[in-house]
Amino acid sequence: MLDVRPLQPGDARSLETLAQRLWPRAPHPGGLGWQLATEEFTSENAAVARRDGEVVGWAVVEGPSALRSLATVTLQGATEDPDAGSALLDWALAQTGDAAVELLVFEGDDALRDLAERAGFVLGDDNTFGEWMSRDATEEEIRLPDGYRIRAVREGEEEARVECHRTAWKPSDLPWPERVGTIDPDLTSRFSLERYANTRASLLYERELDLVVEAPDGSLAACCVVWWDAQNRCSEIEPLGVVPAHRRRGLAVALALTACALTARRGGDRVYINTTPNEAYPTPAMTYATVGYRALDRGTSLVRPAR
Repeated sequence: MLDVRPLQPGDARSLETLAQRLWPRAPHPGGLGWQLATEEFTSENAAVARRDGEVVGWAVVEGPSALRSLATVTLQGATEDPDAGSALLDWALAQTGDAAVELLVFEGDDALRDLAERAGFVLGDDNTFGEWMSRDATEEEIRLPDGYRIRAVREGEEEARVECHRTAWKPSDLPWPERVGTIDPDLTSRFSLERYANTRASLLYERELDLVVEAPDGSLAACCVVWWDAQNRCSEIEPLGVVPAHRRRGLAVALALTACALTARRGGDRVYINTTPNEAYPTPAMTYATVGYRALDRGTSLVRPAR
């Protein structure tokens, strides 16, 4: 029996496990774990399809934003269970109503492409989507300014780790291009001790791969999580941030290269980072490109015009 219902907090592990099995026709299970832990997906914008009680697919609907002018739908599981894919697409289109919709179809998800075409979707003008940059996992020489060091986060360091992330990701302090304009200085990161606890409970989380850069004064200058997936022999970095006072010192590059070395030592062959070149926020992609990360097309963008 197939049923579709809103996402529930207890669904996280099922979605992460399914993403790991569906890879590469789905998000990396580590990055997905981060999205679930930080409540990017909730019962208000996501649904799961279950067959006989087992999660076989999910869909997420996101409204227009500064980066996307259309409502955006992502949907996983259609090729493995076309009936579930059809039910999830019906659910998603019911949420978007008559609005213009962009549907992101991962490469190889042929059943979803067929379902979308029957529902009136066509190739968009910009008909590829790239969510990541990637690089070979290799041993690297890591260079840091004097007095800085990279290490795993320590037990008991949770508050400092959360504060490092929040400071690094304060919207008004991010390196936006001038054309973006003024960002509200009162906006803050949504990260919290509770969401950090959720992160540490994720399927692929390892404390040894929850990395920080310690500054000469002992404070935390930067941080990232490396999500190692042994089953698929690859890692994803998500998220990576540098505290404003410590930017332009090569810390982001050092963390990104450390992720490559740690992945290689575990027998992995690729590292992905959850960013892509874009005009609205170009600095991260430009930084990672200097050490060999390259943009990766993940699939096709299909569009259904407004009705």
